[in-house]
Amino acid sequence: MNVPINQTLIQQYDKTFAEKFPIRLKKAQKAAFLNELEQALHTRRYQTKRLTLKALLKNQILITECDQPQVIFLAHIDTPTIAPFWMSPLFKLLGHTRQYHGLILLLLILYSPSLLAAFFPEFAPALKTITDIFLLLFALSLISLFIPNPHNREDNTSGVIALLALADWLQDKPDIRQHVQFAFLDNEELGLLGSTGLRKYWNQQHHPYQHAAIICLDCVTRGKIPLIVHHKNDAIARKVAPHLQAHLPQTQVLNLKHLPLSDNYVFKDLGAIDISYADVSTIPGGYTIPRIHTPKDNDFSAENLMPLLTSLTEFMEKTIQPQTKTS
Repeated sequence: MNVPINQTLIQQYDKTFAEKFPIRLKKAQKAAFLNELEQALHTRRYQTKRLTLKALLKNQILITECDQPQVIFLAHIDTPTIAPFWMSPLFKLLGHTRQYHGLILLLLILYSPSLLAAFFPEFAPALKTITDIFLLLFALSLISLFIPNPHNREDNTSGVIALLALADWLQDKPDIRQHVQFAFLDNEELGLLGSTGLRKYWNQQHHPYQHAAIICLDCVTRGKIPLIVHHKNDAIARKVAPHLQAHLPQTQVLNLKHLPLSDNYVFKDLGAIDISYADVSTIPGGYTIPRIHTPKDNDFSAENLMPLLTSLTEFMEKTIQPQTKTS
């Protein structure tokens, strides 16, 4: 396999970004991380722009300069808090790709005693007490959402590293590089806020992002099955899929319709895709991303990332058409 970049360098990126900046929740933490990332891009001769964009909250965003992008890569730099103890088992059972089903199941569990009371009224007082206990335990479990997750190697330091590796590969390919843009986004975990702000900014600047293949990388080393996620418009997914399937034959293309999984959802009308590595859920039909939003998110595999990088470099080589200057 003709890998685009040395694995040792990928591992060094992991050491630099995951170990030095494991938590990126507060403004200062994000700024320090972006400073390091921006320096790495400048070393590779990229011109960059730092933005603070308002979309519900203030979002710190770093983009590379590109006037006529044909491919845009996205990755979010913010990290989550610790998910409640029941969330990982629920997603392992049903999958992150079936979150609406998970919500319905959770509500059924919480209110099942009250539903039973309708059929067994003689036990209604006891069942109401059980419901109250369930709801109290549920409320207490949410306390973890206020605790920063201490390790976030997969979600989404892996995506950031992938973008930097692609930027490194492009250094000596000016005809391709001039048509590739990188965007490092904020507050994905709080509702895709950074990508929402960036799209609004690009519209105001009349940036021609609409003509680019937009590819989001989010959690790209741990699961066994690469997912190409789109939302109804599969134009870009159909172009990217053959390249991934050539090196990662287990790749699946998934239409999540109205369910957001990552920042590509903000650009869903343009066919933007997300690529994530996942495992099959316990109940077949769903896919789960293992150990994210938990303190166990503390392993990284450069070896698993390399086939994806190779696939994306081949996609760029085939897709990007150098524009001829006219006098």
